[in-house]
Amino acid sequence: MVRRPPSDERLDEVLRILSGLKGVKHVFYLAPEVRKELARIESHYPSLGPLTISNEGVLECLKRQHVACILKDRHFRPPPAPTVVLIDDSGEVIGRELLPGEEPPSAGDGRTIMLGKNFVIFFKKGSGRGARFVLPPVAFKELEAVRGVRRVCSSSPSTVGDMHIRRSAGLEDDPKLASVLVGFDLG
Repeated sequence: MVRRPPSDERLDEVLRILSGLKGVKHVFYLAPEVRKELARIESHYPSLGPLTISNEGVLECLKRQHVACILKDRHFRPPPAPTVVLIDDSGEVIGRELLPGEEPPSAGDGRTIMLGKNFVIFFKKGSGRGARFVLPPVAFKELEAVRGVRRVCSSSPSTVGDMHIRRSAGLEDDPKLASVLVGFDLG
């Protein structure tokens, strides 16, 4: 079910801005019951062997007063920062997604190992204990200039979370589209 928040010009403006972005096909606000179930889904990922996954970005979006969902195609802009990082138990980033067109960075006193085409791991002796993948919240600059909109962040849900959102909104599962949540407060 798609939620229409109480009338507020700023909420309408947010929808207009998001709808006008290149590559955006659908925009709507998540209903409270969809948000609740999404929080449950995104809080429990199965482990990948010794590695765990934490979608901190979606959980942070869900803490905001309002959560808009956009469904985008391949023409949507790339993210401004990595959407996946690998951190160890001390909180040090030991790997991250490469942004489109970015060359693998130097590892300083270690070496780098490519995991696929778009992920680099910084290998340093003694690092990596308790490593886990984290999907962090990412800035969403297009909304930061809207009067009264604050604490903006974005993130992508898991495949299961994405399917839950689409079903709740009555949308078909189109593999050419991906969802992005944009959470924000009004103040």
